[in-house]
Amino acid sequence: MRTKYTSLFLLIFSLCLSRASFSQQVWFKIDTVTSVTSKGARLSNPWAGGINAPQFLKMHLNNDSEEDLVVFDRTNSKVTTFIAGPDPDNAAKKKFIHTPYYETLFPQADNWMILADYNGDGSKDLFASTSLGISVYQQVKSGNSWSWKLMQEVLYTKGFSGNINLQVSGTDIPGITDIDDDGDLDLLTFDFSGTYIELHQNLSMERFGVPDSLGNPKDPVFQRNGDCWGNFSKGVSEGFDFGLDCGVVKLDGGRIMHAGNSILLQDLNGDGKKDLLVGHISNEHISFLTNSASGLIANFTAYSNSYPANDPVLMHIFPAAFYEDMNFDGVPDLLIAPNLPSNDLNKVDFKSSGWLYHNAGTAVKPNFQLKQKNLLQDQMLDVGENAAPAFFDVDGDGDLDMLIGTGGVPGTNGFRGGFWLLKNEGTATEPQFAVESENYLNVPATIGLFNIKPQRADFNGDGVADLGFSGVSLSNLRLEYRYIPNKAAAGAPAQLNLAEAVTIALPAELSSSDAPYFFDADSDGDLDLLVGRGQGNLFYYSNTGSNKQFTFALESDAFAGVGVNFAGRSPQVAAADFDLDGLMDLATVDHTGNLRIFHGAAWGKWTERESELISINGKPGTPNFGNYLSLVAGDLNGDKKPDLAIGNNAGGIRLLTNVLPVEVTGVEPGNEPVIRVFPNPATEYLTITSTLNGTLKILTVGGREMLSEVPVRADTERQIATVNWPSGLYLVELKSGGKRIVKKVIVE
Repeated sequence: MRTKYTSLFLLIFSLCLSRASFSQQVWFKIDTVTSVTSKGARLSNPWAGGINAPQFLKMHLNNDSEEDLVVFDRTNSKVTTFIAGPDPDNAAKKKFIHTPYYETLFPQADNWMILADYNGDGSKDLFASTSLGISVYQQVKSGNSWSWKLMQEVLYTKGFSGNINLQVSGTDIPGITDIDDDGDLDLLTFDFSGTYIELHQNLSMERFGVPDSLGNPKDPVFQRNGDCWGNFSKGVSEGFDFGLDCGVVKLDGGRIMHAGNSILLQDLNGDGKKDLLVGHISNEHISFLTNSASGLIANFTAYSNSYPANDPVLMHIFPAAFYEDMNFDGVPDLLIAPNLPSNDLNKVDFKSSGWLYHNAGTAVKPNFQLKQKNLLQDQMLDVGENAAPAFFDVDGDGDLDMLIGTGGVPGTNGFRGGFWLLKNEGTATEPQFAVESENYLNVPATIGLFNIKPQRADFNGDGVADLGFSGVSLSNLRLEYRYIPNKAAAGAPAQLNLAEAVTIALPAELSSSDAPYFFDADSDGDLDLLVGRGQGNLFYYSNTGSNKQFTFALESDAFAGVGVNFAGRSPQVAAADFDLDGLMDLATVDHTGNLRIFHGAAWGKWTERESELISINGKPGTPNFGNYLSLVAGDLNGDKKPDLAIGNNAGGIRLLTNVLPVEVTGVEPGNEPVIRVFPNPATEYLTITSTLNGTLKILTVGGREMLSEVPVRADTERQIATVNWPSGLYLVELKSGGKRIVKKVIVE
């Protein structure tokens, strides 16, 4: 079929790479420059990806004199990196600018990270949580670049009963600091009951005279010192008990608190003694404990749960403290964030979870002033959690706007999700977004759903794209699906009325962790159903009914060979012709944090699967985009190639631009046409007119029939819905008597 039609017109595609070379080819680059404005101001880092439970760290990422910012998010084990550079809006000031390249240098870790120089070479090293305790990576410099070298997979300590791995509870953040000021780093961590702080003293300087030893299983340099540290214990509720003898373990028979603590050790009252800021998993406040002794043997004698004195910390649960200079004045500021792996009881507003207290004093005698509760989040798209993007030309101006479904935020009527609307105020080739609404269609006031995921598709078969969305019901935690019919004409501004939403009955076996995606996979004119299951597999249902009455028949429980896979659980999908070969491809993201594309053959029979897709310093790589991802495909820049937007559980969006060297070239030869096909390029529909009676057929350049032998009357418009077709080139063939006329059309 392909040979037959290429004889009719000029060759359309200039393919600069063979199929065998796709695995060595960059498909996408990360977009950090497309502008977004909110409330009239341009966001500095709109596509940084959001944050939920940030841990704020600083180190030199590039080679200038200013330390840069590293944010580790506990909810998705994701690192986000920011370079300290000139403010784009005011060159006289500095700002942290999202620079995703450095994220790819960090190892995978869970729970927490700490940056501290353990070997005294002036460069910060990395301590990271693992299931066995603590791993240590040394920062190794080579010219103008640097990398991490794993120096110790597990740290060991000499305990009371022998040498053991130095464990930190998965809920905690330890303190890694030089307690006795001898030049090596000691370690403080709460015991597993969450009651006492353990001191693991570093004896590297005492034994070797240098700080760079990490010991080994047979000969640790860390040693447990005393039964507890600081002569205190965690008491009932938000209290503390003082005056203990840390040579003896106190067994009081009281109730056992839930373990989970964060530690910041710092002189905070200018007396030369290191005080404590402690966050606890059961507490709303941060606790300030004053130290009456200097050096290794601390003695804490008093505490306050109202700290700082002005605007004290008050979070729903488990605040953690960090101490870093955020405004480039050389004085560290106080940063507070929830130390949570997920949203506790859905009562945390994860779009406002980074508190900044500016330090108007000094490092050892601070004067903390609360400046904001959405640090960094105010300069990025952060809808809270579980952002799910969709492209939709809402205003009918010919370019793609963006809808973002939200996981939810706490409100007066509970934790509910909704829609953000980003209007594209640029053009079809140069998008510029503005946050038009953070509550588009006022969904939370009407529908009790969370984890809302939108999709643009023609659900009722009228040739106009509608707005579909899934969500989890607050009342019964069941997965639900609705679509809002678009009452506007094709190409006109959308007319969407939430009150007219139609419910689609999903297959009974689906659960709240599943992700439905509608697509006409069998080209029969109605929408079929792909489902990413929580267990990692893909279900494919054909629609044996119609757009008026959906009836689903399970065709595969491991579509495209994607079966049950814990590491790749919760896959999300998007269909488009990413390589522009005329055949529909499938993109997936899942809990691994990676993007994959299935391609190289007809739908569902793909022979190729690519995972090294994203440009990392010009080479294909696999950056981690976080957890519980969702994605949407669309041509954002008018180059006829599908780009991607990826949402994540931190409430943010990453944009990926398609950079495959595939170019649409050539023009249609021939005389004055007797058949008109418009608009070209098409997005949601095609209109076809002819001066002849005949039959109409539409095919991909690969020979797949999208429309077959449809009668056409002379001088009569016929409209064809293309909203669910993969982007690419199509052939429109009119047969009339002995004549055959072929037109080409691009569908975006």
